Amino acid sequence: MSDQDRKARLVDLGPSRKEIELEIPSDEVEREYVKVLADYAARVKLPGFREGHAPQDMVRNLFDHDVLHDVYDAVIPRAVDAELKARGLVPVNVPEIRGLKHEHGQPLSCTVAFEVLPEFELPDYRSIQVPTQAVTVDEAEVEKTLEDLRAKAAEYVPVVGRGVGDGDYVAAEIQGREVRTKRLLPVEKAVVLAGHADNEAALNEALRGLPAGETRLFRVSYPKDHANKRVAGKDIEYTLNVTEIKEKKVPALGDEFAKSVGDYTDLNDLREKVRLEIREARERAGRNATASAVLREIAKRISLELPESVVEQETLSVLRRMLSSARQNRVPAEALEGLKVQARAQAVEHLTNHLVLEKIARKEGFQVTEEEVQGEIKALAQANGVSEKALTEVVARENRRSEIEETLLFRKTVDFLVKSAIIN
Repeated sequence: MSDQDRKARLVDLGPSRKEIELEIPSDEVEREYVKVLADYAARVKLPGFREGHAPQDMVRNLFDHDVLHDVYDAVIPRAVDAELKARGLVPVNVPEIRGLKHEHGQPLSCTVAFEVLPEFELPDYRSIQVPTQAVTVDEAEVEKTLEDLRAKAAEYVPVVGRGVGDGDYVAAEIQGREVRTKRLLPVEKAVVLAGHADNEAALNEALRGLPAGETRLFRVSYPKDHANKRVAGKDIEYTLNVTEIKEKKVPALGDEFAKSVGDYTDLNDLREKVRLEIREARERAGRNATASAVLREIAKRISLELPESVVEQETLSVLRRMLSSARQNRVPAEALEGLKVQARAQAVEHLTNHLVLEKIARKEGFQVTEEEVQGEIKALAQANGVSEKALTEVVARENRRSEIEETLLFRKTVDFLVKSAIIN
């Protein structure tokens, strides 16, 4: 009996939820049963019989339940796969088998529940209008970037001939003694930014003007609710010993500085490159904002029921990224529910955009060439400081070529949407 003798009825529970009511003929089940039973008989060891020579009737009586389950594990997936292929359906989750019914000599019946990516109609995305703003670069932004570069290039040099000043980095040894009990606290070695607002005011005062190698006393009266329980509500007298003082030296903003931070001929060359980088970054941000606005407009105009299993999986991925980025700060339990809601919203947006871009790319006939793939691999290699050959081998070994192709295809589609958008 062939696959055509199976009975199957597709039930649409929604755009993304489907069921197949399946009936597998008794002779197909029986053929598989005979095959599995023979395999059991060939392997089983029963008292009084050599391995593989036990009577099949005895094997059947002892292992009928196990044999049947192996039969179901063989015939049901095979039948389900055939039905899915015949109907052009691709589940996004593992199909769930429900209501399995079977008796020896009778057909096997069950219901197969699964989810698929839904079909939907695209709106006229070429006519979508989104606002945008002209890209400008303020001179103050250029100067701020140059100042940031100067700060990064700063050096910390030992201080000679003077005591500590505000802004100096001070290596010190500090030991406290409880005034009432005379009990000494452990010696602490620390690097202190003199004059910083977070320091104890008495510490900043004690540091001011103190030369390296000298000692000074200062006292702090701590409130009872102080975060450090060891000193809360106590008067502590500290002995402060400065071992080293370093001051921050920021290079002058000039031609020599420009040459020291990169391949620039002079300060004007550096300034123009900074201005260009700011403009390019702003243009990229504007392009991304335009693309996001177009995709949001498309999402408003389509009816799309996403498979719940896919939404849950993507929500979990988004939530993990959120918690990973916040790992330095413990997330309160009351805030976690809010994060889950936010993660689900982001997941729905990501999945919707993915399906929309995929459908537009297919409709517009966009393709990715071999040259483009190799160009992307080369760019990724340069960005990550690895050889192009090594990255090519990684891509091949980890089967990541399809990821690169999808990235390039979506990038083309986004560029197309941005160029096609009618800007107010």
